[in-house]
Amino acid sequence: MTDKELRKLSRSDLLELLLEQRRENERLRCILDQTQAQLADRTIHINKAGSLAEAALQLSGIFNAAEDSCKYYVDNIKLMSERQAVICQQMERETKERCDRMVAEAELKAQACWDNCSVKIRQLVESYEGLQQAMDLFSALSTKPGDPLSKINGRMY
Repeated sequence: MTDKELRKLSRSDLLELLLEQRRENERLRCILDQTQAQLADRTIHINKAGSLAEAALQLSGIFNAAEDSCKYYVDNIKLMSERQAVICQQMERETKERCDRMVAEAELKAQACWDNCSVKIRQLVESYEGLQQAMDLFSALSTKPGDPLSKINGRMY
């Protein structure tokens, strides 16, 4: 409407027109508010989606770092286990060698002790002829092979 047409309208018509404009303004304002709410909601969803994507990327980085740390830890455990196995094998070898030496020394000492006892027994038997006869009798009764006393027989000493 032009200005001229508006001036020709009566007050009631103008008020009616004003009320229509006001209703139209309110209806458009409601539509605008709804549209702005929808836009804000979409922005929030888009921001959330962006945030979720960023969070997923960050979590992916965290998981990659955790996986690398686990791999490093497992590799270190394997390396330490291999080192311990080598150390244990060396200790076992040294202990076996030491035990073999101790057994050899004990056998030498036992043989020396036996030889010493045999010499003393022979001297004792030679000095007592009656004892020689008792030893011969004892040797005849004791015939177990491998028995150390079976070496004390007759005239072996």
